[in-house]
Amino acid sequence: MLVDGLQINKWSRATVQEVQSGGIDVVHATCGVWEDTAGALTRIGDWRHFARENSDIVRIVKNVQEMDSAKNDGVLAVLLGFQNSSMLGDDPEMAGIFADIGIRVIQLTYNISNHLGSSCWESEDAGLTRLGHRMVSEFNEVGILIDISHVGNLTGLEAIENSEYPVAVTHGNPSSFHDSPRNKPDHLLEALASRGGVIGCTLYPLFIGGDTVSRLAWCQMVSDTAERIGVDHVAVGSDSVLGWEANALGWMRSGRWDRPKQVEDTPSFPTWPTWFKGPEDFSSLAEGLSEVGFSSGEVDKVLGANWLRVFEKVFK
Repeated sequence: MLVDGLQINKWSRATVQEVQSGGIDVVHATCGVWEDTAGALTRIGDWRHFARENSDIVRIVKNVQEMDSAKNDGVLAVLLGFQNSSMLGDDPEMAGIFADIGIRVIQLTYNISNHLGSSCWESEDAGLTRLGHRMVSEFNEVGILIDISHVGNLTGLEAIENSEYPVAVTHGNPSSFHDSPRNKPDHLLEALASRGGVIGCTLYPLFIGGDTVSRLAWCQMVSDTAERIGVDHVAVGSDSVLGWEANALGWMRSGRWDRPKQVEDTPSFPTWPTWFKGPEDFSSLAEGLSEVGFSSGEVDKVLGANWLRVFEKVFK
């Protein structure tokens, strides 16, 4: 079973078919970033309607058993997740409510600090807030996977240490491979692995060093990471961005708090490497991983089995 740990596509029937063309069976799909509670509920409603109208090719799932059923039926299994916790406000009870209606993954912070902790882009990281500690416990209780991809390093470490269940970096890379605040230092990845967590190594150009980075270099990074923290703790989270209009990246990055003052300041999506233009190239990663020395069993772990193990432990 091939699993992509994070895609933030603008979903359509054509998008689902493109994802399936890469052999992907399960994808964690972002359905909330900057929304408040009402906005997040609307996004979930949109997803439910979309899945119902396209039930022959896509299905929302909540656990590994439902993923197996979707694969057997030839449809794409979608785990819904939030890349922020803004939609929970300051009420831990909201975690269980969202879990009940299908949210399986929540990132503690996105690109700015919030009620729970600090973002990786802040100049100072104060760690988890008191509410952040409470939310970590609540996520554990209701079976939501904690994502620390955009989270500050101290906040991320405290989440790992205080979570009863494994924590994930759904889409990120070691900062030793490419120096970016969005990537993670070795000591955090070692702590993540020590508690059973997984890093989904990303292919987003800004966090691999640009579109000129080779498949060999990226796969060697995955191999080096597996050597450092163990092959059971390394997976893939592509951070695919299919289907969006050219001006959508500004909203993704900054929501309402940092709108560009001039049209020409609106950011544009980066160019992807020729060997990975998007999910349709997912299956080619197996060849690259084999080239750097992964066995077939290890390739299976990196491309899916490691995610499934974490899902099995976390989801209620």
